[in-house]
Parts: sequence; C-alpha cells; structure tokens
Amino acid sequence: MTIQRPSPVPREDDTASGMQDTASGVQDTASGVQDTASGVQDTASGTSDTARRGRGVVLTLVLVIVVLLGAAGTFGVLWWSERGESAQRDEVLSVAEQIAVDVTTYDYRKIEENFDRVIARSTEKWAEVYRDERSEQLADVIVEGKATSEGTVRDAGIAELTEDRAVVVAFVDQTITNVHTPQPRIDRNRMRLVLREVDGEWLLDRYDLA
Repeated sequence: MTIQRPSPVPREDDTASGMQDTASGVQDTASGVQDTASGVQDTASGTSDTARRGRGVVLTLVLVIVVLLGAAGTFGVLWWSERGESAQRDEVLSVAEQIAVDVTTYDYRKIEENFDRVIARSTEKWAEVYRDERSEQLADVIVEGKATSEGTVRDAGIAELTEDRAVVVAFVDQTITNVHTPQPRIDRNRMRLVLREVDGEWLLDRYDLA
C-alpha cells in the first residue's frame, strides 16, 4: 500500500491564487489609504470652511459693534447738544423775565434802588444809556406823580438766540397807582428785550415797550 504524502512544493495553481489574493489585498489597502487621505482632505477642507465661516462671523460682529458705537456716539452728541441748547434757552428766559419785572416794578419812595437793580443787570453800554437818559426822565414823572408799579410777566418767548445774543418778547402786566389813579389799574405791555452774554452772564442790552 502506497501512502501519498503532501508535496513540499505548493502547486502552481495555489501559488498563483495566493499571489493574486495578495495583490488584491495590497490594492484594497492602497484604495483604503487613498480613501483615508481623501477623508483627511475633506476634513481639512471642512475645517478650513468652518474657520472661514468663523472669521466671517467675527468680522460681522466687529462691524456691527463699530456701527452701534458710531450710532451711540452720534446720538450722544446730539443729545448733549440739545440738552445744552435747552439749558441755555431756560437760562435766557429766566433772566429776561426777571429783568422785565425789574424794569416795570418801581416805587417813587425808593426810585434809585429800582434803577440800580436794572443797571446791575445791564451791559455797560445800556447801563450808561439807562442811567443818563431813561432813569432821569422816568424819575421825574414817577416822583412827581407818587407812582408805584408792580410788574408781572404773563408770558415770554425767545424770538432769536445765538451763542451770545438773544431777543425775548415778554407780555407784562403793570399794576399801577399814582396821584391821579389811587385805585390800582392794570396796564398790559409788550416788551422786546435784547440780551447779550458777557463773561458767562446774560445782561440787558436794550429794551422797548410796545
């Protein structure tokens, strides 16, 4: 009986088949490596896109912040300007109304005090005019007639206003008594007052009764 032993040399068919399988495996491995590289490339591309989008978002936020800051600055300047102008108008009106009261309030028994009060609120030019012309004329009439007057501002408004000049129109009631009219009577006057800003103070530069 003859026993067949396996041949130590592989058959050609088996060897070729193994080599073919090996080559196929290498090819699959190469394909896998290529796929992996492609995946890495896609990942890198996605990362790059994400980075670009991130930079775009940051840039947009920066632009929005700049625009908001600019708008806030502009609003702040406008608000401050309007606030300053409103404060100036309030100051001018308050000064003008007080001067209107001083001009239309007097008492023959202390006429010099009344005139001094007006002069103290006047520019140098108007103080000279008022002292040398108007006060002398008024003083004689007031003292001779033993007249008194109390002025009350009913309404006032600014007609013109610049940094250093203002024109105010005031409606003033004068409650007057004198030797001819012992019972008080009310005279209604329209006054035009011109004010000048001198060293931070608003002063009377002229007034007229209408």
